[in-house]
Amino acid sequence: MDAYLSTLHTATTVLEVTQVIQRLLEDEGIYHFGRVLDSPKAREPDVYWRLLELFSFGTLSEYKAIAVAAQLPELSERQLEKLKHLSLVSLASASKVLPYDDLIRELDCAHEQQMEDLVIDTIYKGLLSAKLDQQRRLIEVEFVVGRDVRREDLQAIYESLDQWSVLCEKELDTLTDGVNTAERESVSKRTREREFTFALQDLRMAYAAHASMGDDADSLARYDSQYTSSEYQREERRAGAGDM
Repeated sequence: MDAYLSTLHTATTVLEVTQVIQRLLEDEGIYHFGRVLDSPKAREPDVYWRLLELFSFGTLSEYKAIAVAAQLPELSERQLEKLKHLSLVSLASASKVLPYDDLIRELDCAHEQQMEDLVIDTIYKGLLSAKLDQQRRLIEVEFVVGRDVRREDLQAIYESLDQWSVLCEKELDTLTDGVNTAERESVSKRTREREFTFALQDLRMAYAAHASMGDDADSLARYDSQYTSSEYQREERRAGAGDM
């Protein structure tokens, strides 16, 4: 692009400007023309500036609709192919599912195979990422590059981006609330688990102490039972009588 701009700035005649624009529109590596459109010299050949504007923002259908009335130059084969690529980009930007019949009509293809070849070529050029579904006869768009933007469309883009930003902030707030709620529930769960563990330990200690006291009482009961029996008392009296 820099080379074209440099040549355009040094052009001294309308013919030279026209030749620069013609070569630019045939260059298969350039699909954005905003910098050239901003050049005052590009406006000198009016019909070529309008053609350049069409390649920047328009489609093949628009060219066919106004070419005769606007006395636009006839497109070379390479320019026509390039405008078809750009038209496909516009269609893919407007809809992620493109029926075969619509593409054949909008891209002025003679048959289905020609349209598929054009789509595949556009994909290879990096302008589009899509899947061809021959069974359902449609194109499923995954990615498409952006085209040049008219200045009068910038405000609408700004507003759209602003709405998107507000929506993102709302979604972020919702996610933050969800994370905070999850953290609170996690802390509450850990607290309950600790309280349950402590309560279980206290219960085990109390049970152990109670069991120990129960064992001592049983021993004392056996001791009392042994030394208060009638047989023990008789033996004790007999032993006392022997001593006397």
